[in-house]
Amino acid sequence: MGHRMSVFQALIYFILVLSSNYAFIIGIDGPLLHQEALEDDNITLYCDTSGISDDELSLLVWYKGDESIYSYDARSNIEWSSQTFNTSGRLSTDLSKRPTPLYIRSLRADDEALYHCRVEFLLTPTRYTGINLTIIVLPSKPFFLDEIGNKIENKIGPYFEGDTLMINCLVIGGRPSPHINWYNGKVLVDASGSDSDIPNVRQNELYLTLTRDTKRITCEATNTILSAPISSYVDVELYLSASNVSIHWLQEIKGNTLQAGNTYAVKCKAYEVHPSPDIAWWLNDNHLTQYSNQTWNNLTKTAESYLQLTPTMKDDWATLACVTTNPAIPPGKNSKADVITLNVTYVPIVEVLTVGTGKLNGVIENDTFRLICEVKANPRVDRFIWYFNNTNINENKDWHDYVFGNTLIFKKAMRRHTGPYSCSAKSSMGEGKAEDVEITVFYSPECTKGVSLRDEIINCHVQSEPNPNLFKWHIRTDSEFQNITTPSPSMPLSMVTISLAKTANVTCEAKNGILKQRNPCTKIISFKHLRPQAPRQCDLSYESNQFLIHCIPVENATHYEITVWRMSKSNASLILNSKSALGFGAQTLIRNADEGWRIGGLLGTLSDGDEAGTAACNRYGSSEILLLRPTEKLLNDAKLPWWYSFFDKDVGIIIGGVLLIVVFIISTAIAVCAARRSRIKQPVPVIQVVGMDDITREFLSSTRDLKARSSCSLRSRSSDYLETEEVGLTQWRHLPVIHDPPPDVTLTMHRESAV
Repeated sequence: MGHRMSVFQALIYFILVLSSNYAFIIGIDGPLLHQEALEDDNITLYCDTSGISDDELSLLVWYKGDESIYSYDARSNIEWSSQTFNTSGRLSTDLSKRPTPLYIRSLRADDEALYHCRVEFLLTPTRYTGINLTIIVLPSKPFFLDEIGNKIENKIGPYFEGDTLMINCLVIGGRPSPHINWYNGKVLVDASGSDSDIPNVRQNELYLTLTRDTKRITCEATNTILSAPISSYVDVELYLSASNVSIHWLQEIKGNTLQAGNTYAVKCKAYEVHPSPDIAWWLNDNHLTQYSNQTWNNLTKTAESYLQLTPTMKDDWATLACVTTNPAIPPGKNSKADVITLNVTYVPIVEVLTVGTGKLNGVIENDTFRLICEVKANPRVDRFIWYFNNTNINENKDWHDYVFGNTLIFKKAMRRHTGPYSCSAKSSMGEGKAEDVEITVFYSPECTKGVSLRDEIINCHVQSEPNPNLFKWHIRTDSEFQNITTPSPSMPLSMVTISLAKTANVTCEAKNGILKQRNPCTKIISFKHLRPQAPRQCDLSYESNQFLIHCIPVENATHYEITVWRMSKSNASLILNSKSALGFGAQTLIRNADEGWRIGGLLGTLSDGDEAGTAACNRYGSSEILLLRPTEKLLNDAKLPWWYSFFDKDVGIIIGGVLLIVVFIISTAIAVCAARRSRIKQPVPVIQVVGMDDITREFLSSTRDLKARSSCSLRSRSSDYLETEEVGLTQWRHLPVIHDPPPDVTLTMHRESAV
């Protein structure tokens, strides 16, 4: 019977709670309310103080259980609160409001109780309101232990994909007991919480197979709907290779079509990779290093790398690859890549090629040659244009027989074809033009101005293509011939060793390394104008018993000729008496400081009417002769004493010769006489006195005078005429004296006698 009664009462209580907030409890007159609040939180309890319109509140009292905690007596306007409950003034009310609230701050766990208020009015019966207050005590923040009981803070790992994670979540306290759940990200993976061996502790142990999606696992503990679940999380450090790698153009590009020469920014992004990977760019087999520093986002586990790419025509159909490698993962599963193929468009690249010329960009006159317009293009070329001297030859009628698309043919090259050639090709990307190719038509050397002489250099004026690099010279005079080879068209006369005193026939023949000159250049050249000018500043002097001529040197003269001219016997003309060459080293002197060095030469003797001449000379001949005649004063200074003639060389030679002849005759006569005396017996000398008459004595005196007289005629070696001079008796005083004959000799005159 008692058991039935308790079940019945519980059923009535449950029906009252579900059906209405206001219910009547046995023993209490008024409704019973249920409220929940969190520990340390605030709560407001309401008391129904609304009466009839004419009635007034006289008394308000709040009870916790059976103990009053607050009252208000309107009759005396006195408020009262329990000092035990109302610590720190956490209890307050607002009597002006209907219903009247009771504010309780900083709830404690022991504040959980049945609260009710009693209200009395002047007219209305006493009113009761009951409130069942439940205080929720939240559990502690969850914490983690690993499989061996070590506490885990913030992060666990590292692990590889596919490993099994074992972790335990624990919660201390909480009223009512909390429920513990595990989440992988936002996905509930375990809700099997249980009590642990430690009192007042709840736990939930998790076994989880790690996948690429496992990033953060969360443990939540909850025991009320008034507060969000209390949670803690731990990040799982999982080493991952990139799940995907993708290349993205930062500009709008269709079909990976790029234009050569433009710069493009491209990004490589690696997804779900940890830790930060190595990202490398490859263009075909070339490792590109001009990318910016890569970035890695630890939260999103993404890595990015940027590349500045400037494709060229060579990169057409090249592969651009971005390779992501995670060095923390063993080889084989640590890399991922994205590869794209580039379609590089560019303006046609054009080049002119020569075919069949045999020479680099050259052809011999009258030969055939061909030019080809070589093109690389994407997209294809649809038109070719040829240029000569920057003029479109496709539109020139004179060239119609030469142009065939990308080929230009010359059947017979002529000099007018020498010049720059180029071609252009057009496509949808634009027009590309080749650099000019200089085509040269070679021909043999030809005379232009022939041979010329300037200063002392002979020049050969020819033209050819290419310029001549070898010249053969043939120089011929009346009696001599010389061949000379030079690398230039100029030949100094210093190279010519034959005489150039007159004219010469000069021939030059040029070669240019390809062809030889067909018709040599020839000219007869006179060298007269290269001779020096005649001396202008010369003078005569008499020094050291001889005449001298001095001249200031003449430009271009290598030596001088000194001549002496004497009057003919008929006094009709000057005749060359002597001629000698005088070099610069023969004699030099200084007369005055202002005149400088002068050339001097010896002339010998000069007479009245004689002239001294000088001419400047070089290898090309002599100048005109400058004649100087000695003045009368100079001739007077040059006269010698009469006795000085004996010291003359010519006179001495003549006198010596005569003396030798006389000595020879006398010695011969003496020898003959001695021979005769040896054969004939000499008679006894007879002394005969002969008397001489006056006539005989006069004859002998005259004969003695004749023996003392002599005449001498000397011819100068340096003259063409004779000079005679009488020599007096006083000049012959040194001649031997003729003695009288011995007494036994009879003096007779005989025509054949030498005396």
